[in-house]
Amino acid sequence: MKNQDMQESFVEKLKTLRNRLKEAFPTLDVHNLIKIMNKLAHYHYKKSQFYIIGMEKNLYNFLIENSYNPYTVYRWLLLEKVPEDIKFRLRQNEMTQKEAIAKACIRRQETDETLGVAIKSMGLNLVRGM
Repeated sequence: MKNQDMQESFVEKLKTLRNRLKEAFPTLDVHNLIKIMNKLAHYHYKKSQFYIIGMEKNLYNFLIENSYNPYTVYRWLLLEKVPEDIKFRLRQNEMTQKEAIAKACIRRQETDETLGVAIKSMGLNLVRGM
């Protein structure tokens, strides 16, 4: 069975990893790390379909040497962007990390669709008013 504080400690682990990355890779933009980690996470499990070179390869090797699974780090980065109510449910162990990411993605899509419909109707109203 997993340790009870595994879900709560991803924030501290991610903070520690970011500090280590700043030291090892001073030119790396750790604020936009999610884009690079997306590529590295998928490379980790599907090496035949992806190709990484340069700084990405060095970053991948750094993660592996320091016992970080790139896909887990990517999942931590996704969990950082989850809305607060979902984070609360995650802390209360009402849902898993995977469910939290999926729910946040669905909510973001719903928000985008609603916004798109609102912009479309405002545009049509503007054209009608001319």
